[in-house]
Amino acid sequence: MKASGPTQPGRRRRKLKLNNVQPENLCFVIGRPRSGTTVFRTMLQTHPDIWSLGEVLNESNPGSYFHFLKRLQSDNRDAVLPSRAVANFVDYLKWCRETSIEHQPSNRLVVMDVKYDQAHLLCEPWWSLNSLPRIFSLMRELGCKVIDIHRRDLVGLIISNQIAMQTNIYHSNKLEPGGGQQARVRIDPERLLREVSSTAKAYDKVSRHFRGYPEYLAVEYEEMFVNGEFSSSLILRLSTFLGVSDQFEREPQLNKLLVDDIFSYIENGDEVREHLARHSAAGRPRQVTA
Repeated sequence: MKASGPTQPGRRRRKLKLNNVQPENLCFVIGRPRSGTTVFRTMLQTHPDIWSLGEVLNESNPGSYFHFLKRLQSDNRDAVLPSRAVANFVDYLKWCRETSIEHQPSNRLVVMDVKYDQAHLLCEPWWSLNSLPRIFSLMRELGCKVIDIHRRDLVGLIISNQIAMQTNIYHSNKLEPGGGQQARVRIDPERLLREVSSTAKAYDKVSRHFRGYPEYLAVEYEEMFVNGEFSSSLILRLSTFLGVSDQFEREPQLNKLLVDDIFSYIENGDEVREHLARHSAAGRPRQVTA
């Protein structure tokens, strides 16, 4: 009997090739928004042998997959069909590698940033509703390096992201030199709890997906910095994992936007604290901390 639709992508996956691109030359940095992926990626690209393409599933990035797809579509209208998506993305990875060498002849590693919240934008037909987005399995199938950044303070992560979305200020390069975020925003306590819970589940699911995969490295945001610089222990782990010498700049290229008291930016801070306390007392997820 002929295999049903949902099993067919599995047969296609076994035929994937990178077309003369070595997977060890490709590294994905993944994580939730506001987990430190951008400042981490900008540190990686200070290395003389590493090139970054930025957020490759962010349509505002001229070097993103979607701008590559637009060029494909101009020659072949069928390029936008879901059945072509994975093959198109593999071709995009080849283009990323070629672009990195063009800009940096000594290049040994291309870094690509993928936010959890945009991972679903690469899709194909007959993908299970309960599965992780296709791109995560693609990373393993192709043998690419993966650095997964988590943040222990989930409440701080979600509030920081809400502040960024409401003000459209995500990084310090949008402010005057030395300036910080001054906004006062309103936070929906119930939405905060839902996002804390969904983030904890996402961290667990992604970690389990990459369990046992030798090209996977988990990094916690809270371990990144010591005295305002990237920690030496982290740099040592990265150099070993990426197979490059330690030539990274320790000073962050972006400054921290928010002070430690995240609640100082919340108009209804007392309401949010009380809501978190009630749910913590009721035995809700331990990640809910104020």
